[in-house]
Amino acid sequence: MLYGARAYKLLQGLLLYRTDSHETIAVQLQGHAERTPDQPFLFFGDRRYTYGEANALINQHAAAYRALGVVSGDVVALLLENRPEFLWHMFALHKIGAISSLINTHLQAEALAHAVRICSPVRIVCGSEVWKSFAAVIDAIGPNTRAIVDVDVDPEEPQSIPASLWSERVKGQSTANPSGPGPILRNQAAYIYTSGTTGLPKAAIIRQDRFFRAGRVWAFGAFAFEPGDVLYNCLPLYHSNSVLLATSAVVTAGVSMALARKFSRTRFWDDVRRYDASAIIYIGELCRYLLNTPESPNDKNHRVRVASGNGLRPDIWREFQVRFGIKHIAEFYGATEGNSITVNMLNVFGSVGPSLPGMVLVRWDEATNDFVRDQQGRLQRVRAGEPGILLGKIKRRARFEGYQDKQASEAKILRDAFVPGDAYFNTGDLLRRDHRAHLYFVDRVGDTFRWKGENVATSEVQAHLLKWPAVEEVSVYGVTINGTEGRAGMAALALRDGETFDPDGFAKHVAHGLPAYARPLFVRVRKELQKTSTFKLQKTDLQKDSFNPQSVSDPLYFLDADKNLYVPVTPELYDAIEAGRARL
Repeated sequence: MLYGARAYKLLQGLLLYRTDSHETIAVQLQGHAERTPDQPFLFFGDRRYTYGEANALINQHAAAYRALGVVSGDVVALLLENRPEFLWHMFALHKIGAISSLINTHLQAEALAHAVRICSPVRIVCGSEVWKSFAAVIDAIGPNTRAIVDVDVDPEEPQSIPASLWSERVKGQSTANPSGPGPILRNQAAYIYTSGTTGLPKAAIIRQDRFFRAGRVWAFGAFAFEPGDVLYNCLPLYHSNSVLLATSAVVTAGVSMALARKFSRTRFWDDVRRYDASAIIYIGELCRYLLNTPESPNDKNHRVRVASGNGLRPDIWREFQVRFGIKHIAEFYGATEGNSITVNMLNVFGSVGPSLPGMVLVRWDEATNDFVRDQQGRLQRVRAGEPGILLGKIKRRARFEGYQDKQASEAKILRDAFVPGDAYFNTGDLLRRDHRAHLYFVDRVGDTFRWKGENVATSEVQAHLLKWPAVEEVSVYGVTINGTEGRAGMAALALRDGETFDPDGFAKHVAHGLPAYARPLFVRVRKELQKTSTFKLQKTDLQKDSFNPQSVSDPLYFLDADKNLYVPVTPELYDAIEAGRARL
């Protein structure tokens, strides 16, 4: 229950702030460093950083950037895994008004080159832990890329790299706060990447006030932090849940964050106990992984009282909450770039939060893959209990900042939806609303599906698979697997005349250019792929057929994670996959 000062702070986060204010997240961290310098801010491994120490390190990084000539409005691409240095770089850039472009460290090949290239960075900071992937595309980014690269050496993976070392840049720099008032809340703070509905990763524009508002809502609403709280965060810092929600909330409340290098189902609860965490941030698949571990007498031996995230499906919600003794689940709905964000602060089972002003559910026709419209061409609202596409009305306090690509931004806007001149952000997601105005996630539509907490754009996967010499045509789509979140990738292939499917060669091709979450788990080899009269590939029947060898006569293959190659799907393997006995 929200009350008193906490309710006021939450309201302030939603409404009562000025966009010309300088109270950015970086400034709030600086304020904690001045008032409570010895308060722990970050735990990482055996290291403990107080707010005072963190602010001093951030200031040194800011001074180093200014010495390089980085100024307000410049973009710096950050390609680092989870470690404290990621935060020092990001907050330093925010302090001087520069823009941090947070690159997904799982991207490879052209997707990685594209993500760096489209934000036009003046500098690139690459961690030695991801140098191998970056070095493979450095020349594809641009002819002068090598001249603007610095390497931030990871102590766990030191190596000799032919680039400037960031440690030399920051050495001896001042720990004093940067001079000048710094950016205001309406200035851009970051690019966070999203697959969107089609194509290569798109750079979503994130302004300082997005960090500010997310910090207020999650600190005083979703997590309801109290003094002494610790948030355990094992999600990658390039992900909006990790950096926008978790990190901003911790800084806003002046509490502590325990940062893990990456998620580990075997170490998760040991880490939670090690840092005495009282809150956790999740994506839905993480919760399922934890449930799939053997039960232990220690399952409830922790002080976590609240978990917040998205993608926790109702089929495991109760089991997860009861087994691990977590009193409050603050599931939320929202897209990195979207304006339709809500959070379940009242612990309502299965809900992603209330339907807020400006949110509308409209009818969608799955057969035509389009909105249902009336005789005047206007969209139609659904009734309570009916699934519909969620739209968010674009207005001053619910802006759609869009992407770096203006054309891609415009494609997400529905204009003249209900009355002439209105504009709505199209989430592309099906939700339903109950009679109490609680929202429940149903599914995604279009050419994007969600797997292991990531959006997979089918066009991007198809483009890579078509580079395999034996492939003539390819169609990529998502299929459901019993007991898993989202949809697993499946590719239907039509081979060139005279070619045969090479499971080993195809697996190597897939691994070379696609992140793990985007690699097709299943392959179906067909003589030809069905198309519409306008030559569009038909996916509906393929999705219905799925990967059951009893109902599909075409050869079917499964990506065996242990062998790292595609193996035939037999009835026995199909049963093992559906029963959860196969490693996905």
